[in-house]
Amino acid sequence: MSRSGLDEAGLYAALQLADSALPIGRFAHSYGLEALLAGEPELGEEAIGELVESALACGAATLDGVAVAAAHRAGSVDELVDLDRRVSVRKLAPGAREASTSCGRRLAALVPTFTAAEPCSAFAAQARREETDGNLAVVEGALAAALGISVETAVLVELRGHVASLLGACVRLGRVSALTAQAVQHRLAPSIGDAVDLSLRLDPAEMSSSAIELEVAALAHPRRDMRLFVT
Repeated sequence: MSRSGLDEAGLYAALQLADSALPIGRFAHSYGLEALLAGEPELGEEAIGELVESALACGAATLDGVAVAAAHRAGSVDELVDLDRRVSVRKLAPGAREASTSCGRRLAALVPTFTAAEPCSAFAAQARREETDGNLAVVEGALAAALGISVETAVLVELRGHVASLLGACVRLGRVSALTAQAVQHRLAPSIGDAVDLSLRLDPAEMSSSAIELEVAALAHPRRDMRLFVT
C-alpha cells in the first residue's frame, strides 16, 4: 500500500480529523452492533474481531472509503452533491443513514473554522442548511482535500475511524476490554491497508455495502427497550 508524504500542516490536519475528541458524534453510534451483540451473548472476542474485519471489508471500504476518495478528487459542488446522493441511497438501514448524516453535518459545522477553500466550503454550507444530506464520508473527503491531506491518508483516517468506533462500541457494551480492542485494532492494520487500496481502486459507480448482518441488526435497534447507542 503506497503512501504519499505529508507535510507538517497536512499531518497535523490528519491527526485532528482522526482524533476521537473531534466533536462530531462518531462514537454515539454502534451501526447495529449493539443489537447484534445483544442477540448473540456467546459471541467471543475472536468472533467479534472477525465481525469488525468483515464490516470493514464489505461495508466501509466499498462505500464510505470510496466516497472519501471521490469527494477528495471532486472539482465542483455539483460533483459533491451528486456523490452525497449516491452515498445516501446505498445506506440501506435508516440508522446507517442517520449516523452518516448526523456526523457529517456536525463536521460540516466545523468547516468554516478549518477552511474557506472551495468546493468544500460551499458544500459544507449546503449540508448545514440541509440542502444536501451531508454524509460524513463526503464532507470528510472534501475537507481533507482542502486541508492538504493526501487522498490515501484521508481514506485511511475514515476506515481506521470506522474500525475504532466499532471496537469502542464493543468496549462500552462490555464485550471486550479496552486492551483487547487495541490489540484487535493493531492486528487489523494490514486489513485496513488492504481496505484503503480497495477504496482507492473502486469507481463511485461501484459503491456498495454488503454488511448484511449488521444492517439487519440495525433495523432491530430502534425497537429495543433499552439502548446505549443512538443507532
